[in-house]
Amino acid sequence: MKKLFRTMPAVVLAVLLTGCGQGTQETMNAGYEETANAETEAAPGSGTGTAGEETDAGTESVGPDETTSAWRYQGSGTVTGSDALTEGQQEILLEFMDAYYQSMAELEVQDCSGLFIEDGGHEQFRAQVDGTSWAAVTDNQTQEDGCVQVEVMEYADMRFAHTPDTDSSVTGVWHSFVMREADGKWFLTHHAAYDSAYFGFLRWENSSTGRSTETASEEELEAIARQRIRAAEEQIALRGQQAAGEAVPEAEHAYDREAAVAYAREWAGERNPRWQAYDGSGGNCMNFVSQSLYASGIPMDESGDARWYWYSDGNRAPAWTGVDSFRVYARDNTGYGLSAQVGAAYDTGEEGDVILMSADGNYHHAVIISQAVRDEDGRTIDYLICSNTGNYRDFPVSAYVYAEQELVRIAGWNG
Repeated sequence: MKKLFRTMPAVVLAVLLTGCGQGTQETMNAGYEETANAETEAAPGSGTGTAGEETDAGTESVGPDETTSAWRYQGSGTVTGSDALTEGQQEILLEFMDAYYQSMAELEVQDCSGLFIEDGGHEQFRAQVDGTSWAAVTDNQTQEDGCVQVEVMEYADMRFAHTPDTDSSVTGVWHSFVMREADGKWFLTHHAAYDSAYFGFLRWENSSTGRSTETASEEELEAIARQRIRAAEEQIALRGQQAAGEAVPEAEHAYDREAAVAYAREWAGERNPRWQAYDGSGGNCMNFVSQSLYASGIPMDESGDARWYWYSDGNRAPAWTGVDSFRVYARDNTGYGLSAQVGAAYDTGEEGDVILMSADGNYHHAVIISQAVRDEDGRTIDYLICSNTGNYRDFPVSAYVYAEQELVRIAGWNG
């Protein structure tokens, strides 16, 4: 079995507490560190931080354990601002996150039966945390049965086996937990996540609608997994069939790739206040990529039928913030402005090029390449990317759930 992580992640959880029977919302502060051992390649990682900061995974390598010949991996986590959480409440959150990342590292579902307990009440909590609404609960505070909902923002650094010297970061991943105490111990009753890199791997149940992945049998789930694997294999095969000899269009002005990537890395986990953010209205991904291209010196384009510009929320071209519209602009634009090749051979990408992602041909997501990962023979095996919504820095594009990915080679601009 392929081991995904070389280093277990260092995780910071910034937490907002909403509880039944509590009249105010508070922030909390605590810390934890835990080491896990498994048969996998690894270097140790550790980190602490405060809300809004990124963790620092360790870089010192360790060899195989002398007694087991197995590589060790290590992860750590910190809950910030959590004075209002008890030790038991903190512990159950961090136990879940540990199992969450170990599942990814081992590509095996961890046994979480000891973390969860059935809860027949709290229909409004359950409906919101299960995805009927993403809003934090603010009007359930008068209930007094001991249930607590915790809204969590996750900040994590991790390292992957094929990029062992690079910290791949996720920033501001939203989680919501409902927990209650039984027999002196705290248990989770529900969990939901949004903008997680691994959202597609989560099983879920919406108690309001009754929809659930649990309604499918193991055989049905395995069939779904096989179908998705086949679809991914077909996409990879199609990429390999693309003609590598197609030339990128010429441009009068060269593309400053370093400037575009520097901007992308700087703002991957934040929002530049100069620009409107669109996280709550379709996502900020294309807006972020457009900003990165603009930071390289590519000018806004208001001429002709193909346009790409942003002056304000009310004065912008659809191609600046819309993935499909940008694809059309990059494909059709001639003359002044961006010069690019849409649908270039997938393995010819360089730092600063753009990858568009789709499902069934509908383009939903855009990222910018921050590093091309190549093997010892110089062949491209992956790309590290930066993106907004979700917020990823130097994250493997191969870890995305979007199998349909299209490369846009950026040549520069004309003017």
